[in-house]
Amino acid sequence: MQFVTIPFGFEKLSASEQSAVVPISIRRTDREGSEIVWGWFEAVAVVQNPLRDLARFRLEDIWRVSELAEAAVHALWYKHRDQLGLWPARRVLGQAKWMARDLEAGGWQQRRGFLVALDGLGDFSKAKLLVDRSQYDERYATDLHFKAISEELEDGGHEDVSKMLKLVRDGCTWQEIGDEFGKSPAAARMHFGRWMGRFFPGISKAVKRKAAL
Repeated sequence: MQFVTIPFGFEKLSASEQSAVVPISIRRTDREGSEIVWGWFEAVAVVQNPLRDLARFRLEDIWRVSELAEAAVHALWYKHRDQLGLWPARRVLGQAKWMARDLEAGGWQQRRGFLVALDGLGDFSKAKLLVDRSQYDERYATDLHFKAISEELEDGGHEDVSKMLKLVRDGCTWQEIGDEFGKSPAAARMHFGRWMGRFFPGISKAVKRKAAL
């Protein structure tokens, strides 16, 4: 996976210069593999210090600046694509402020009832999906892990299960997921659990037990 590091040319800085700044690392491509227009990264470079301050004071961890900047850039890319506007740097900073509020409030998982949607999957899966806010490396690895699972499912022709995984992670309830696929909540949960059991041993049994109640 290709990343863009800000400040640009960070790898060419001396060791002392590198240690004096917290770099911002952002994925170069979106989830479909398309390259993001370079202007968005240039916009981040313009407001890189305000972004670091935002991570430091709102999230109480300057090292989360990459998480914040990447979320902002990718959100803007999906919404505006190559239409940067007159002040793309302002857009990036404004979007990052909204992202920071979201993360500061506990994140989209808790706000949208993520634990409710995961009801029946068991503690093991919840531990995989819900990582402590301070553990950025683990959380980022978890995101990559679930992206890989989605890609494996889609490559195998199981787009429905991949979509279920996305809906679960978006905080949808099993009633909502069942409605989306024309299934009862229990049937949707069991179908999802059978496939997730391939990746997380023990989930399938937990799902079946819950559906039987």
